Amino acid sequence: MSETWKPSEVEEIPENTIESGKGRKLLHELEMTGQYVFHGSPVLNIDELEVRQPYNWEEGDPKEHGVPSVVATPYADIAIFRSLVYNDYTGFGSDDEGRLHFDASQEALDSAKSNVGNVYVLARNNFSPMHGDENEMDWRAQKSQKPVQIVRVTFDDLPSGIRPMES
Repeated sequence: MSETWKPSEVEEIPENTIESGKGRKLLHELEMTGQYVFHGSPVLNIDELEVRQPYNWEEGDPKEHGVPSVVATPYADIAIFRSLVYNDYTGFGSDDEGRLHFDASQEALDSAKSNVGNVYVLARNNFSPMHGDENEMDWRAQKSQKPVQIVRVTFDDLPSGIRPMES
């Protein structure tokens, strides 16, 4: 089941319940406005996203990825994927034409079936693209950020066509 609520309501059971698979539709509508970026997490009830050191995991080892910041993306599907698919091996990117692709091991996908994710919707004007390109996936804020909305997502909200990866 996907749910959405305002941060002031996160301590209570959300009243505004959406059918399973509908969180992605809502997030895409927000994405189309161009006013938001998204941060996906399995952690619920984050009132404020704090500045932290981001890492890339290459060959099982964490490597610092830029300066400490709040990391978000203008692409809702990336945030949905990151909030649900995080066990074992996963990855995502885009091709030369900007089409997103997602990769996950079967173990990660099997685990995601029972996961509930949270996509934190954040004001885009507080962020800037890491390398200056408005179309890039990685946007950063140097100060803590309060979400304007939180959308719960489930396996049914994942983008289609996730490619298999070896564990």
